[in-house]
Amino acid sequence: MRSARLLVCASALAAVFNLCANAQSDELWSGFENPPDSAKPRTWWHWTNGNVTEDGITKDLEWMKKVGIGGFQLVDVAAGGGQTVETKINFGTPEWLHAVKHAAEEGKRLNLEMSLFSSPGWSEAGGPWVTPEMAMKRLVWSETEVEGGREFAGKLA
Repeated sequence: MRSARLLVCASALAAVFNLCANAQSDELWSGFENPPDSAKPRTWWHWTNGNVTEDGITKDLEWMKKVGIGGFQLVDVAAGGGQTVETKINFGTPEWLHAVKHAAEEGKRLNLEMSLFSSPGWSEAGGPWVTPEMAMKRLVWSETEVEGGREFAGKLA
C-alpha cells in the first residue's frame, strides 16, 4: 500500500515537473518568436549626402518596424552613395531639423527607440560653425608599465 502511494506521488510530481518544463520551454520559444522591445536589434540609419525626404523617412521606419527592428541610430554623413533625391535636405538647415523632428515623431508613433550618432569629423561634431575655442583639442596620453598578477597602488601620470 505504501509503495502504491509512493508511486502515485512520484508520478504526480513527474507530471507537474513535465508541465513546468514545457511551460518554460514554451515561454522561451515564445520569446524568440515575439521578443520584447528591449531584446530587438537596433540599426544604424545613414542619411547620406542630404538624400532624404519625409516620405522616405516614414517608409524606412515603417519597414524597420515591420521586420522587427527595435530602434535606430540616426547618422547624417556627407559621404556614401545610394538613392538620390531631387531636393536634398542638408545638415543643419531648418529643413534638416524638421526632418529630424519628423523622424522622432514617426519613431515614437511606431514605438522605435531613436538615438543620434555624433562623432568627431562627422557632420554633427565638426564644421565651420565650430570655433577654435570649441573645437576638439589634441589627445594626450602616457604609459605606465606594471607587473601583472599583483595589486598596483602607485600613482598614474
